[in-house]
Amino acid sequence: MASTPSSSADRGGRPPELFAADADPRFVFRTLLARLPFPTLRSIAAERGHESEAMRSSTLAAELTEMLDDPISSAAIRKQLSDGDRLTLGLFGLTESRSWPLAGLRHATAALGLDGEVVDSLLRRGLLVLEAPLEAPGVDPSSLSTESASLAEIWPHPALVHVAKLRPPADPPLTTAASVVQVRESDGLEAILRLGALWQRTGAGPLRRTQQGVLYKRDRERIEEDGVLSAPIDDALVELPALPTLWMGLARRVGLIHVDQSDESLNAAPAEFWTENAVHLPQMVASAWLGLRSWNETMEAAEDGSETDAPVVFLRPAVLLWLATLEPDAWTTLDELAARLDMLTPGWERVGFNDESNPTGQRRGRASAKKGAGPSREAQAARVLERILVGGAYTLGLVRSGEEDGSRKRVVQLTALGRYVLAMGPPPPARPTFEHFLFVQPNLEVIAYRQGLTPPLIGRLSQFAWWFKIGAAVELRLTQESITMGLEWGLSPHQIQETLARHSQRVLPSAVKDAVDRWADRREQVTFYSSATLIEFNGAAERDQAIASWTAEGLARRPFVPVGDRFILVENPQEVPTSRISTTASRDYRLPPERCVTVEADGVTLTLDPARSDLLVEAELSRFADEERNPPSPGRGVSRRRFSVTATTLGRAAEAGLTPVLLADWFLRRTGEAPTPAVRLMMRPTEAKGRRPWPARRLLVLTAPSAELLDGIMQHPETGPLLSERLGPVSVVVSDDQLDRLRIALQRFGVEFELS
Repeated sequence: MASTPSSSADRGGRPPELFAADADPRFVFRTLLARLPFPTLRSIAAERGHESEAMRSSTLAAELTEMLDDPISSAAIRKQLSDGDRLTLGLFGLTESRSWPLAGLRHATAALGLDGEVVDSLLRRGLLVLEAPLEAPGVDPSSLSTESASLAEIWPHPALVHVAKLRPPADPPLTTAASVVQVRESDGLEAILRLGALWQRTGAGPLRRTQQGVLYKRDRERIEEDGVLSAPIDDALVELPALPTLWMGLARRVGLIHVDQSDESLNAAPAEFWTENAVHLPQMVASAWLGLRSWNETMEAAEDGSETDAPVVFLRPAVLLWLATLEPDAWTTLDELAARLDMLTPGWERVGFNDESNPTGQRRGRASAKKGAGPSREAQAARVLERILVGGAYTLGLVRSGEEDGSRKRVVQLTALGRYVLAMGPPPPARPTFEHFLFVQPNLEVIAYRQGLTPPLIGRLSQFAWWFKIGAAVELRLTQESITMGLEWGLSPHQIQETLARHSQRVLPSAVKDAVDRWADRREQVTFYSSATLIEFNGAAERDQAIASWTAEGLARRPFVPVGDRFILVENPQEVPTSRISTTASRDYRLPPERCVTVEADGVTLTLDPARSDLLVEAELSRFADEERNPPSPGRGVSRRRFSVTATTLGRAAEAGLTPVLLADWFLRRTGEAPTPAVRLMMRPTEAKGRRPWPARRLLVLTAPSAELLDGIMQHPETGPLLSERLGPVSVVVSDDQLDRLRIALQRFGVEFELS
């Protein structure tokens, strides 16, 4: 089973202080052990019966670590462990976590009824080590504050974390329910389906992350607003918050999504992941959920998937282990579990380690009477247990739920999968097979009944069919992008059609076969080069002449490949005839794009400078402009390509998602100027609700014989108010409704005018 080590996002959003996320746990253990004072290490060695002549902490720490690496020595040490020691160390293996926060480990062991000194005892014996970057080396863990304890990490040696029938001290045993009705059990496929959809989305495009390890806003919204990933769970008994964050955290922990070390982006695992791990994926997801720290059941919103550690996270294995103390067919109520936790560690239901609203020792029922103080302890406790058991554990198929007959209280019981994950029982029996569960429709929609789905089939369908809706029945869609993605993941058209036909209840429609074959043929027309060199020419004629000349002279062992209108592709860069071409226009595409476009005086014609252009600018221009096909005028030297921006091309760009903001950014990068007024004019929407038309009216222009006479008319109190804007020395605007009044006033001065 594949799993990934905890990252900074799984450590409560705290960046790793000392070690990389993929550091070897043995190296981490040895390094932290060496930070202990030398007398402490000598005491640990003496307790293990190890005689050493080492004089340095690093040397003695290496020897003590090698003892644990040795199978015989580590087996002897494990035999000396108490039940509490084994239970504490087993929590690391049960959750498949390399480390736990000190506060979380203390919280879990207290909820399991262990002595509060068990963690400190293991630390003193060198079986656990403390990573406390904010404290001095060798600090006593019992002296750490609550805040420091939540930041400190506890690391075990990997040889000590075996999971073998971990049982809390159940004395007295939990009270069981006598008669149970309304029993419900999930199919356990919800998380597998959502992870398949998330794997698809990540395969279609990596998720980019900032230097702090969180997703960029656009990629985060792409996941959080996805209709499949954010949709509520159809069979949920309790609503869970921030579902996209839950699926993302689970996918990363099981290895379905991994970090690309080159750019720290999140990428989909290869398709082989499903072949190797699909059968074990339910157990892998369950173990991942038990140790998941980037999401918790009390989250109200998913900001960036890096929430701080919450006590509820470390209660998951504890409450499931309490259920494991019951017989396989026994039930218990949530109230009984809450009462047991109250007895062991009052305040267990608090939402934060620094939360003082539920201090240790406060009795149940003493909620604050202050208005608006929040839910009572009873309500908070019920909410926490319901979210853990009837929420996450039920959804993953670890717990079945019911009602106690008579009292109507909620009762829970471990399923066969739940007991297997806790190493308390054999592997769960295989689900009954239901071979023909697909309805493949001619419109390329596929309806799948969940009774026939299995993790391997979910993995196979995820490779070529886009998950569109997940509910009681699952809807998928075949698209050109999904089929192309399946081909890129190694499937053939025959395998895609064979998978659909084998599980379809009817004969596969001919439209589906035709679509798959057609899209596969289109992809076959594309040739992939792992590396190549492109040579650009001013036009197709120059390019063809170069191909003919170079081929005739036998310069290349492989033929030159024409690409587009002006390019030649050379697979081997050693075969580029550098002596016959100019390399002054070579581009380093790691540098910012160069300004290589000039805007003509008309504001809508863009001229491309071939000496400074690169291969990307033409594709950028084609999004919102059309190239002019007129041949260049003779005698003008190197021809420059011209592009025209029109209302039609801008409309086409808007439909493709090019916003005015993005277009303005392109103009600044490529021309050095903002978009011209002519372009901004065409960027205005042609149809907009409530848009008021521009005002337009007819005006008359009065022309006087001289500027002196017009000055007099504009100054006189009887004629001046009747005139509008002056257009020049002898011209002035007269509104139509003032024309008659102006005519009468001027007649008093012996002036006449006529309309022309």
